Amino acid sequence: MASQILNISIGKLVESPYQGRLLGKEHYTNVYTKKLLDELAESISNTGLMQPITVRAIDDKYEIIDGHRRVAAYKLLEKGNIPAIIKEGTEREIQTMSLVANIQRSDLSSLERALAFEKILKSGVFESKKELSKAIGKDETYVGDIMNLLKMDKRIIADLAENNTLNDVRILRMIRNTHKVDKDGISDKQHSLYLKCAKDKLSRAQISKLIKTENKPDEMPKFSLSYNNKGFYVKFNNMLPAGKKEKVLSLLEQKVNDILSEIEEK
Repeated sequence: MASQILNISIGKLVESPYQGRLLGKEHYTNVYTKKLLDELAESISNTGLMQPITVRAIDDKYEIIDGHRRVAAYKLLEKGNIPAIIKEGTEREIQTMSLVANIQRSDLSSLERALAFEKILKSGVFESKKELSKAIGKDETYVGDIMNLLKMDKRIIADLAENNTLNDVRILRMIRNTHKVDKDGISDKQHSLYLKCAKDKLSRAQISKLIKTENKPDEMPKFSLSYNNKGFYVKFNNMLPAGKKEKVLSLLEQKVNDILSEIEEK
């Protein structure tokens, strides 16, 4: 794949359709990414651009392959030109390069990776998650876990996009597996657990224990029955809340009455 370096005009740059990040200005105005962009702009202002962007020529324009945030920072600094490596290659090579460049970013959130994977699969560059995972040097399970973030409660997705509150894929998977979203993309159980994890900064072990506790079935009441000429007697062998004890007694009374009715009919 041939390449050369030029100093090109910002006005001649166009976004790549295979860009993994959230495209458009709205991406650079949320809390999480706006902070990162401001920091990058300040760094470029103080020390200059450490690495040129990567583009490919399309007619009289240049499509950005790698360096969208650097371009955004240059625009923020109102700079007119930017150093760029001009790449030549097949459509598949360019698309793969764009994807890999994006997912290798250390500041890329899990949600952004999920959007990148979804976008590249929809484009048809790779036919399956297996083919995609092989191309980027990741396990297929990893790709699946990342993409499944898009199946979470939509309030969680919105918060991840805006604030990147939790970026541990395994923790997010544990939350997602507690309950499926409904047709409107809502799961109150997922959302409640997500908020608790974020607020209390729970570890994987703590979350696992919490989920197991919440999903543990109620212990069956242990009791013994006795009978004499005065009637039936129930003795509970374990402590039960008053409300539950009354419910058990009511069910027992109903069952005894059913049995007595059957006896009388005979």
